[in-house]
Amino acid sequence: MLCYLRYPGRPLHAGEQPAAALVTFVADQIDVLPDTINEYLGSEQNRRRHAVELQDQFGLRPFGTRPATELTRWLLPHAIENDQLAHLAELVLEECRQRRIIIPRPQRLERLCIEARHRARREVQRRLTDGLSADQRQRLDALAVRREETNQTWLTWLRQMPEAAKPVAMLGLIERLDHVRAIGLDPGRGHRVHQARLAQLAREAGRTTAQHITELERQRRHATLIAVTLDLTASLTDQALDLFDRLVGAMFRKAEGRHARAFQSDGRAINEKVRLYARVGAALITAHDDEQDAFGAITTVISWERFRATVAEAQALARPETFDAYQKLGEHYAGIRRWSPAFLAAFEFESVPASASLMRAIEVLREVNSTGASVLPRSAPTGFVRQRWASYVLPGGEIDRRHYELCVLSELRDRLLAGEVWVTGSRQHRSFEERLISRETIQELRQAGTLPVAIETDFDKFIENRRALLDKRMAAVDARARDGLLPGVTITKGVLKITPIEKSTPPEAEALAARLYAMLPRIRVTDLLTEVAGWTQFPECFPHLRTGETTADNRVLMAGLLAEGLNLGLTRMAEACSIASLGQLAWTSDWHIREETYAQALRRLVNQQQRGALRGHVRRRHRFVVRWPVLSGGRPRP
Repeated sequence: MLCYLRYPGRPLHAGEQPAAALVTFVADQIDVLPDTINEYLGSEQNRRRHAVELQDQFGLRPFGTRPATELTRWLLPHAIENDQLAHLAELVLEECRQRRIIIPRPQRLERLCIEARHRARREVQRRLTDGLSADQRQRLDALAVRREETNQTWLTWLRQMPEAAKPVAMLGLIERLDHVRAIGLDPGRGHRVHQARLAQLAREAGRTTAQHITELERQRRHATLIAVTLDLTASLTDQALDLFDRLVGAMFRKAEGRHARAFQSDGRAINEKVRLYARVGAALITAHDDEQDAFGAITTVISWERFRATVAEAQALARPETFDAYQKLGEHYAGIRRWSPAFLAAFEFESVPASASLMRAIEVLREVNSTGASVLPRSAPTGFVRQRWASYVLPGGEIDRRHYELCVLSELRDRLLAGEVWVTGSRQHRSFEERLISRETIQELRQAGTLPVAIETDFDKFIENRRALLDKRMAAVDARARDGLLPGVTITKGVLKITPIEKSTPPEAEALAARLYAMLPRIRVTDLLTEVAGWTQFPECFPHLRTGETTADNRVLMAGLLAEGLNLGLTRMAEACSIASLGQLAWTSDWHIREETYAQALRRLVNQQQRGALRGHVRRRHRFVVRWPVLSGGRPRP
């Protein structure tokens, strides 16, 4: 009874038989036979009396109405972050042990978690919809209305993001982004709830139809549409930035292609001129060595009239000293202008101080685009122009409009990829500060002394400790190097030499491994997956996105996993197996298989390996493999 109250944290129930290992462990300590517990368990009076005495001795509280209310209130913030019942139950059990509350029966625990989940979902919906105006609610409801010119709803149209690297695709993305922004939602509204919960709402809505969303209760419907709108804003922004990267990259590739083709088209003529001038040069060298007439030496190779003509042809074939593909970039300016003004106007860019000149250049282009001016002001910044661009952007000291705008877009693309420029509303290109704890939260944690880091929080003390540790370790390495004690390392006259790494696996071990692998029986991948599922129960890690329930048929789940793992696709998997239709596989894949469930299943497998739970299965399979040839009277069959 004492052990049960300590862990799992409850008394023995009436008629409950403790685990044999626990009974033996306790019996050895008090020097009695394990079977004597049967007499103790036969008396219900002893169980109740001892349960009450131990509760009083350890100051434990029964799970009543007041503790349940306290736990529900404490569980609410955790349920807002993750409302999976199994996760909530684990939190309640641990908190009961911390608060010295007797753990309730499973039925009461389940009711408490369900109530906390219901309150958490209502709280999330309230936080997201609090303060919405009537116009915003109307615009949100309009997302599920069909468009006049098509048979699609606005929500379906927004989700169909164009992906082709064409100007019309960029304009389509910006059009969708403007439609979403017209709803008027503050981006900070999404920070009222935990981001994991907001992402879950968006994923749930992504797997349901617009008609199903319209049938939801008013507050839940608007909260779901808010999550979808915020997610679409970030997705459209990232999609547009990715398309911007591909469009600018395509411009450079096309310019390089034109440059290469132009050079190749003149290759034969250039080769003829080079061969001719090589012969002329050789004749001139011979004439110089023999002290002969140079002009006469040229005429022995080619007539003077023809020589004049070849010089004129060579001048026509000659390229400028800055012979590169950037000469061809200006030819793509008209195509870039189809989308660049709308792109620069659609997004708000921020940057590190080193890119301030580029940010001012973007503002100049926005102003010029809005006014329709054809000439850039003389005050346009040029500090961001690299040497490669200088001869094109500033020919003769004057700014060339075409190459200036192309240079701005090229630099913006490079700075985005380098992380020096970020975009407001983007998920992929957001500022580094947005990934950190806010200043207000930092101050609260510092005042409470609960800053969640395992190092010294004072920078001066931290850096001093690290310096001292570095000096100590460097001194130890120096001493070992002076005495020649560093393994595989020698220092001769200040030159460090490291012994090459030798092959660690001996040939005998590799031969043994090959022999053992040859002895393993060949099995179907479906049988292997089913066997591992029986060992680890990893299908439990793929709960339903909304309800948190496991799949009714694990075979359908594993068929979906195989379809993704083998790159087979759901359609071909449905054709290859008879356990599920394409609709069943698609439904299971949408609601049960996602990135976080994969991560949970992988953690389950790794934990099983670390606990050594697979060793027994491996040993049993090993005994089967080793004995099978003897029993079958020959070598293993496939």
